Amino acid sequence: MEIRLLADRPDAIPTLAEWFHAEWHSYDGRSRPEIEHQLRDSLNHDSLPITFIAVSGAEVIGTVSLDKSDLPLYEHLSPWLASLFVVPVHRRAGIGRALVRHLDAFALDRGISPIYLWTPGSTRFYAECGWKTLCSDVYSERSITVMRWP
Repeated sequence: MEIRLLADRPDAIPTLAEWFHAEWHSYDGRSRPEIEHQLRDSLNHDSLPITFIAVSGAEVIGTVSLDKSDLPLYEHLSPWLASLFVVPVHRRAGIGRALVRHLDAFALDRGISPIYLWTPGSTRFYAECGWKTLCSDVYSERSITVMRWP
């Protein structure tokens, strides 16, 4: 497995858009075309927004982004770790952790700090990666946790 820039594999955009729509449409209501447009905006090499992908051979198996904003309630905070996703069959193999660490290192190398994220699920994974809980809130009528790194 290696981590690459989405900018080097723009052919992966439809796949990522399908994943994101299935995973988060109930939160943000974005259509696949809207997601694809946003992903095209992140085809950067050294500026935000930027998206990284985990690949195994030619197969894209995961992704993570560093975006300027990701949560309407918290537009005053920036930037955000966003859209961390690993294909279910590849979960629990360290791919998500590698993606988070890659994004953290990218940010550190550029003096980008702090970084925020929100999650509707358990915070344990992120806490193990060094993230701290900032607060709890409600987004799309569901409980979420907002976290900060470092």
